[in-house]
Amino acid sequence: MANTWQLELSLDGRGAVYEQIKRALTQPIRGGAWKSGDRIPGEEELAEHFQTARMTVNRALRELADEGLVVRKRRAGSFVAPPPAPAAMLEIVDMSKLIPARGEIYRFQILDSDVISADATLMERFELAAPSRLRQVTCLHYANDVPVELEERWINLEVLPEARDEAFSAMPPGAWLLNQAPWTQAEHTISARNADRDTAHHLQIDGGEACLVLERRTFLEQRVVTLARLTHPGDRHALTERFSPG
Repeated sequence: MANTWQLELSLDGRGAVYEQIKRALTQPIRGGAWKSGDRIPGEEELAEHFQTARMTVNRALRELADEGLVVRKRRAGSFVAPPPAPAAMLEIVDMSKLIPARGEIYRFQILDSDVISADATLMERFELAAPSRLRQVTCLHYANDVPVELEERWINLEVLPEARDEAFSAMPPGAWLLNQAPWTQAEHTISARNADRDTAHHLQIDGGEACLVLERRTFLEQRVVTLARLTHPGDRHALTERFSPG
């Protein structure tokens, strides 16, 4: 690890000190400055650097370990955890709750919003017999002001007509749907794609960079409620789930 870590870590003044320390340590881990296996400065070093009690630093490191970002080894110290492997089973994740739970600052930005007629491709994805009107929304999700997910979403107005006039100003589309829309099944498709020019621009990455793409359809009985395409920079996102045999 670089000897300049002291210059890289600073408190942001928002919330409890241990939460600020968590965010300060999370940034170089999520941003890639600290790699898997790198040793994190010790509790005494961090307490002196942040001018706080060692107990406060200990709490921050414990919570980072609980969240899977840090591995703590007895007598050896704390280390950056390896990234979790993509999972076979996925939950429907609300980024507006997930990102703050990781100790990061969340915000979202609506990039585009319209009511459109389903074209042939969308008719197939929504399993429509005739052209229908869909609410289309494009949204960008940020963690600590770094874009981590580009959300492209289409909502079936025949199933959820109240989405037509929703501004999505108070909460992002995914969170709004989880609060408003009933669903009985979900379908996930995971793929790797290279970022096109617009995607790279929104996610602040290089054109052609590898991205993890999750496409999700949610159903109410036999009708598709929504289709979402969620694109993540390959080095900023991992999907994990714990499950048992059978």
